[in-house]
Amino acid sequence: WRRVRYGDGKDEILDLGELMETLMAIHGEQVFRHGVFNADPHPGNILLLKDGHTLGLIDFGQVQDLSADFRARLANLVLALARRDQEAVLRWEQACGLRTKHQRADVRYRVCSFWLDRDTEEIMQGMNLHDFMAWGESQDPVLEYGEDLYLVCRCSVMIRSLALAFGVRMSTAQYWKPHAE
Repeated sequence: WRRVRYGDGKDEILDLGELMETLMAIHGEQVFRHGVFNADPHPGNILLLKDGHTLGLIDFGQVQDLSADFRARLANLVLALARRDQEAVLRWEQACGLRTKHQRADVRYRVCSFWLDRDTEEIMQGMNLHDFMAWGESQDPVLEYGEDLYLVCRCSVMIRSLALAFGVRMSTAQYWKPHAE
């Protein structure tokens, strides 16, 4: 985790890891508990207040409302990702509305893991984002991708990308697991 000094005092240190954990937890609660979440958590919509610990979330222009039924299916998907259960990931991803041409479990597991969990070497296998997305589409083209699932996936990647910009690597499934249970 990186710590950055701010303000005039020596003791004023930002714990960027803690801030990213807070941001991930907030969105996990929004998605699973409230069923309404900001689907656009880019850095311009996140404010750090003067105390250096409190986040202000603004611009809820892209909000998604999730049904209880979808949230239950998504919870099962996130829990399957947290367990690293490839077959369950395929089953629950389909239940959440994603359809592909071949429904290849090996491909879908890696691509779904990227969107809703992690971008580790095991998943990316040396590919950059562009090449990984092209690989996934070439191996098992997406035919249907429901808006609810897409926006949750987008939210997950945006938060993890922001964290990564600060040197913090996160697993969405691990941070959202308590909210999904």
